[in-house]
Amino acid sequence: MRSSIILPLGLALAGLVGCGTKQAPTTIPVTSTPAKNAPTWIDNEEIPDGLAAVGIAQSNPMGDKSLQRTVAIADARTKLAGKLKVRVQNMFSQLNQQVTTAAADSSQKPVKTDVMNRVIENVTRQLVDQELAGTSTRAFWTDPTDGNLYVFVVMTKDTMDRALAGAAQAQIKREIAQGEHSLDHALDKLDAAIAASATPAQ
Repeated sequence: MRSSIILPLGLALAGLVGCGTKQAPTTIPVTSTPAKNAPTWIDNEEIPDGLAAVGIAQSNPMGDKSLQRTVAIADARTKLAGKLKVRVQNMFSQLNQQVTTAAADSSQKPVKTDVMNRVIENVTRQLVDQELAGTSTRAFWTDPTDGNLYVFVVMTKDTMDRALAGAAQAQIKREIAQGEHSLDHALDKLDAAIAASATPAQ
């Protein structure tokens, strides 16, 4: 009799323990859009070979797909411009650090803050105005749930580095010609500063 009571009780306790260890299944969305089969680049726009950004455009009342594409690309380029500005600032931060260290070792004058800020501003403006037109679109995707159009716009590392080097060299030479000789050694360190600014910490 006693054993017949213990057995069901043991099974019940085992069932409770088993239920306690089960966890509710967690749903991890692949992207921020609820639509199935959405491309992963919508939420993961970082690429190893350059800068990228995702633009979004809502469907318009006229159903104009061409206009929607134009708006999405413009949105992506605006976001890419922000990333490009950060890259320029990182490059000049590296360059300023290297030039300042060299100046301390050779008793040269360090670069003035206002001069460096002027160079950064001019280079950034030139790159944003000229180079964003050369970006490429790697992919388009339309969300079937709401009609939003997503576009993946990319500027390759080689294109970006060439543009950055050209714009920086031109601006630094202009400042040197106007008497800012503290920048004389900056040109020698430009390549190293560009390479250092391309780290994932950007």
